[in-house]
Amino acid sequence: MIDVVSYSGGKATIDTLSGSSLNNPGVGGTLGYQINDNMQLMIGYTSTINDSEPEDLKMDAFRITFICGWHKLVEGMHRLKGKD
Repeated sequence: MIDVVSYSGGKATIDTLSGSSLNNPGVGGTLGYQINDNMQLMIGYTSTINDSEPEDLKMDAFRITFICGWHKLVEGMHRLKGKD
């Protein structure tokens, strides 16, 4: 999956000197894998683009997400289908 993100707003202040507001686009990608009905693993990467000015946000982000959950409704559906 291709990701598009926009970082806007927020303003840094250092020793009473105020910077400009953020306005940076970013792109990246995410891969996901469904381990089973209750678990999913996702790996993603995002990087800012158009960040050539010294005051622009320069960021690379790598993330790993593991989701694990159960719900009575999902477990009930499994029993109805004959999965134990």
